[in-house]
Amino acid sequence: MILWRFRKIGFLQNEIAGVHAAALILGAAGFASRLLGVVRDRLLAGRFGAGRELDIYHAAFNIPDFMATLFLLGAAAAAILPVFQGYAERDEKKARQFIAALAALFLIGSVAAAAAAFFMAPYAMRFIVPGFGSVDRARTLLLTRVMLLSPLLLGLSGIFSVVVQSRRRFFIFALAPIFYNLGIMFGIIALVPAMGIAGVAAGVVIGAALHMGLQAGSSAALGFGPDFFQTIAHVRERIALLGADIGRVAAVAVPRVLALSLGQLTLMALDAMGSMLAPGSVAVLGFAQNLYFVPVGIFGVSYATALFPRLAAAAASRRSEDFFRELSGGVRSILFWAAPASVLCIVLRAHIVRLALGAGIFSWDNTRLTAAMLAALALAMIAGAAQTLLVRAFYAIGNTRLPLAVNAAAAFVSIALALFFVRALAAPTLLGGWLAMMFRIADVPHPEAVGLGLGFAVGLLLDVGLLYLLLMRSARRALGGFPAPMAADTAKIIGAAVVAGVVAYLVRASFSDALPLITFARVLGQGAAAAAAGIGVYWAALAWLGSEDLEALRRAAARRLFSIGVLPREWDGELK
Repeated sequence: MILWRFRKIGFLQNEIAGVHAAALILGAAGFASRLLGVVRDRLLAGRFGAGRELDIYHAAFNIPDFMATLFLLGAAAAAILPVFQGYAERDEKKARQFIAALAALFLIGSVAAAAAAFFMAPYAMRFIVPGFGSVDRARTLLLTRVMLLSPLLLGLSGIFSVVVQSRRRFFIFALAPIFYNLGIMFGIIALVPAMGIAGVAAGVVIGAALHMGLQAGSSAALGFGPDFFQTIAHVRERIALLGADIGRVAAVAVPRVLALSLGQLTLMALDAMGSMLAPGSVAVLGFAQNLYFVPVGIFGVSYATALFPRLAAAAASRRSEDFFRELSGGVRSILFWAAPASVLCIVLRAHIVRLALGAGIFSWDNTRLTAAMLAALALAMIAGAAQTLLVRAFYAIGNTRLPLAVNAAAAFVSIALALFFVRALAAPTLLGGWLAMMFRIADVPHPEAVGLGLGFAVGLLLDVGLLYLLLMRSARRALGGFPAPMAADTAKIIGAAVVAGVVAYLVRASFSDALPLITFARVLGQGAAAAAAGIGVYWAALAWLGSEDLEALRRAAARRLFSIGVLPREWDGELK
């Protein structure tokens, strides 16, 4: 019945061939998902405020998120897609056997790992939340155990997504995160009144089940619906038959998983530090990160997902000119969108936080502290958006060790700097006073939490800067050729973004007396006016500077590049 419904709803199964069309769909759906995530956080903030309840909820995500990383969430496509495409081009039957064997192997391993995590979680709590008391640790443990089902479901979804992405069914791929957030919102609205904060954890599991069901249904409609029980019964034979290629997947996946694990361990370390600060510090960090990841996910992950098959195809054929053209175009496109987003997040941070979270018992001090944290993270927004594309470009040329080493160094730097900034803000030091003044939190109780965001941001900037330099060198050695210079384009975009930020600030300041921030409508009106002025100036400045990216976007819109089914030939999306 489900399979029939997926086949009947034809537009969900449409193939999206163009990279910009695919990126637009992924970006639009990503925006919708992130917008739902903001609504979700507003519901949480309004009900619980930035206090210990949400500290517990955010901290409880650490082990499930780490398990999701180990279960290849996010790494599945990068590791599996090239091997799967090779099978699909030669033998459709073997491609189905390959996906079935991976799914069965994953299911066996993930159930065992989740069971081990379930029993080991009590011992991990003392390291994850060292600042919590025994009662709060017990509640964190309960939520952690409930949410351990989610990485298992999301990991299976990641495997099925390989089929969906390979067949370029980006509608389905893009809808899955939306359904994930809808599940969590259901938990907040329907389950929290009866279950308390545990109802949110139940909503996480429901959302993960919806995420997996959507992609599994689409995969089955495409002819890749493995019979789990039959496959598990013959898993040895299947793995023996495909052993070499599963080994290839592991060779790519293991470094990627380790790299992602380092990122997750960094966030766990920051949460551990936050648990030793004032109540609400972990929640403030979590809220600010969720807002920060809205533009990062829309602009960074969307382009990286759409470009990865092209980068992999160009690298496999040793077409260095195509590889560098796709890479530089992707980096410029991300910069084009992320630069003004970063500047506007810094200038309008209080408006953003108040609109997103200012409900119920979420206080003005909560708003100011979260806004300062968002501004700290926004300093590295461009780097965060570009990181996924750079890492996937490394994998496209077959280099998995170098980004792992860079991420390891960056993780250490982020944690060390976070500790340094927390201590500076906690004590009456010259640096701490200057930082508190810059972020306008000098009179806010416990401003030291912002040090967590500063450490993360500076570490990420160093990480991405080094990744870019090493990628250019590695790609030249692996493929030959040289990347096109981007200094002039980068300077135009950054310059226009800075001017846009100044204009947005002046417009915002001009409204401060005439339109005080005392109602939702006034916050929205003042923020929208300042943002519109900034964006208008940004586009005008780029037009005056003769930006090639702006002209390319205008041509794409004029030629209806973003219309499904009307795509110019140079963006036909064929994978060689």
